[in-house]
Amino acid sequence: MPHLHVISGSGAAARRLLTEVTVGLEAKGYGDIRRQEANDWGTLLAENSCRGLFEANSLVVVEEAEKLGPLPKKFLSMLEGPGASNYILLSCKSENASIIPKEAAAKCSFSKNVSPPPWARERDELILGAARSRGVGISKSAVMLMKELFEDMGELASESEKVASFCALLGHKEISSSVVGDYCLSDGSRSLLKFLDALCAGRDTDSMEALSELALYSELTPLLSALHNRFRLAMYFALYPAEKAGFSRALGARDYAARQAETAAKKYGGERLKDFVTGLIRMTSNERSGQSAGWFDLEVLVIDLLSRWQDLGALPQTPAGSKLPAPSY
Repeated sequence: MPHLHVISGSGAAARRLLTEVTVGLEAKGYGDIRRQEANDWGTLLAENSCRGLFEANSLVVVEEAEKLGPLPKKFLSMLEGPGASNYILLSCKSENASIIPKEAAAKCSFSKNVSPPPWARERDELILGAARSRGVGISKSAVMLMKELFEDMGELASESEKVASFCALLGHKEISSSVVGDYCLSDGSRSLLKFLDALCAGRDTDSMEALSELALYSELTPLLSALHNRFRLAMYFALYPAEKAGFSRALGARDYAARQAETAAKKYGGERLKDFVTGLIRMTSNERSGQSAGWFDLEVLVIDLLSRWQDLGALPQTPAGSKLPAPSY
């Protein structure tokens, strides 16, 4: 009978936790280590419920175990406690993965990577401490961007040390958000961030240039998802300004994304953002069904948003009774 050990978390910390648990079990005599795909519970348990007469204790590692879904109750009788000769490590990407029912929890083991929430002071202190240790300052926007980019505390600490050391080496007095973007992001991620921020701010030239860069080497579907996440939040901010904090918590938005979404909410207004988000949803549906015109559709959608952002009431008014100037063409 197998024993189930669930590891849940995200990023590098979850990978480190998986390595630590594996090494610990190996030291206890689980020498036959194999990896298996998360196909279905029946196959996984059946293939790891017995061993040969002369075989060592076996250890099976299943990554992305959340794909298995909840363990069916009909398999509960097949589980054994921590002393089992067959050990199954189930690694889940989400800290809140719930694949083991309450009835089976007593027979299973659990290891969880608990990270401070996005708004926790520990994240700010980690970034600020890295900057202080190198004798440089750091802007508020750079701190927000670092927290946006790196959810895992280990990665956040490592990248904070790197960018602080980089700025100290070049003699910079302060770490800016542009330095963070240039140093911590790949070309594709940098173009994506540039595009999202420029579009939130209504900078038409920057937006279209970044979109052209993305079209050269990026996939359309992930870009649509990133746009939807940012502008859905902006739409809610614009339509329900008194509930901004609630929407940020509900959608898991970090400080940087929330600030950019607030800029977009003020720039475009609720109705225009609603049209834009609806267009993104329509594009995603058409893309999956093969009915989309692809990048052309997205360019049209972005141009439409940018061309409508200015408040018509702020444009110069023509005095009553006067005639408009004749066109110059």
